Amino acid sequence: MSDEVVFCGVRRSLLVSMIVVPALTLLLAAAIGLYSYSTTTERLAVGAIQQVAVDHGDMIDGFLDERRSDLESFFEMFYREIGDGNAMQTVAERMFWAAGGVFKDLGIIAPDGIQAAYVGEFALAGKEYGEAPWYRETLKNGYYVSDVFLGYRNVPHFVVAVTRRIGEKMWVLRATINSQVFRQLVEKVSIGDTGEAYILDRNGFFQTVRRSGGELLERDEYEYPAQTNSIMTFMGTEDGVDYLFASALLNDGKWRLIVRQKRSDAFHSAIMAGYVVLLILLCGGGGIVGLAFMLSRRVAEALRRKTEAVCSLENQLLQAARLAELGEMSAGFAHEINNPLQIMKTDLALLDMTLKDLMDKGADSALCAELTEIADQFEVQIGRCAAITREILRFGRQDAPQLQRVDLVSYLPKVGAMVEKKAAVNGVSLHCEVDETVPVIEADPGQLQQVMINLLNNAIHAVQEKHGASGGEVNIAAGRDDKNNAVIRVSDNGRGISSDILDKIFLPFFTTKAPGQGTGMGLAVCHSIIDSLGGELRVQSDRGVGTVFTITVPEIKAPNGEA
Repeated sequence: MSDEVVFCGVRRSLLVSMIVVPALTLLLAAAIGLYSYSTTTERLAVGAIQQVAVDHGDMIDGFLDERRSDLESFFEMFYREIGDGNAMQTVAERMFWAAGGVFKDLGIIAPDGIQAAYVGEFALAGKEYGEAPWYRETLKNGYYVSDVFLGYRNVPHFVVAVTRRIGEKMWVLRATINSQVFRQLVEKVSIGDTGEAYILDRNGFFQTVRRSGGELLERDEYEYPAQTNSIMTFMGTEDGVDYLFASALLNDGKWRLIVRQKRSDAFHSAIMAGYVVLLILLCGGGGIVGLAFMLSRRVAEALRRKTEAVCSLENQLLQAARLAELGEMSAGFAHEINNPLQIMKTDLALLDMTLKDLMDKGADSALCAELTEIADQFEVQIGRCAAITREILRFGRQDAPQLQRVDLVSYLPKVGAMVEKKAAVNGVSLHCEVDETVPVIEADPGQLQQVMINLLNNAIHAVQEKHGASGGEVNIAAGRDDKNNAVIRVSDNGRGISSDILDKIFLPFFTTKAPGQGTGMGLAVCHSIIDSLGGELRVQSDRGVGTVFTITVPEIKAPNGEA
């Protein structure tokens, strides 16, 4: 064999080695990067649609629970008037308008199954419901949310019904949910370009309209897998299109909330990653192999952080919505309390007139004096209730801050009086000591009240956790410091705050309370309010000893700069 032949063989082997080795390395690196990225992206897509189904299902169940609570509250408020044929229609109308448009119509079903009072757009007064399935289920369970059905009106709808025993007979209060409100609630899903949500009953009939096709009471021909857990995800194909599904049980398992998204949309990032890797394979080299692998990992990590940030933001928005709803509910309760207060004030005026007539006619003076004292006490307590409802209404308003002069000498005892009863019920002793020299400050009284009530409620909670029903103390003190600032201290002998979390308590959404007992926004809002006044909110705490919150607010300055 000649040297030329050997040389050609060596060159051929070297050429093959130079092509094959880098090519295998590049292919291996590209395959690892694509697998890592695709797996992470698919897992995040599945987790995202599952989280959307869980959150959306909780929101819908919460909506239905609130409607049940509304009906039970109506029964509680008006049950004495139910059974009076002349008053029931008026009662039904008051219930309907109090619901604020959530109900399409409302009816009161007598114990014999006849609709005794009805408010709505259909002629349903006097209709017989004794044999209706939803009516029987309501009597059996005390509460029922029906599937969508046609009924007398021959229009798809569903009802929420509750029972109340009045005397020895069972009455039913039934309301039809406003389909437009409920549809907007169900369809309010934001996931990709093709994400949609709809509800099915146990037999696969649509309880809401599906955006991509599917009307109320139509049967969904797609065969969904059986569901035993509260949430499940799966893949499926319908009409030649691949989907990613998430299914959550609603309404005590009678409904299924389906959230679905086209697979190409859900895994769009993974598909695009495949094209990127293909391009890298065509243009790659030894140096790009390591870069491609590192880049895929970084992109996957960035996508994970972005998804986690989006989920965190969604949770914060839900908390904010619940806080807003709570404020609206408190204002509604205050308005409802004011109505019987007005009636009591009218009856009290009539009682005063009657007492005056009795005294003019020479009735027993001792008895009249005693009745007068009782009437005066009624007037005082009605005034206190009216003042409390005014404070609740002012607390719930979201108006711009209205700065005005606040005299802490008279202001702080009034705020303390608002939580004094709550403290006493929980076995906590509340004291308020205000130095007469404390400066007058400029603040929004409602916002300052919000700060004080939040601090006092936190103190009562901390004291109760440590001392139980006795031995707890909460103190309010106010005075002037050496810089002529107003200083307010709220102190307690509760469980205290650990030093490792003391610097986190003013962060939004940070809370040490159990889930469902705190939003983590109270102290953050307090700090923001005091900061807007040019003041300062500080905390000192010893674990097991107690906590002191100190508010420092500048004194009002005269135009020439003097206090």
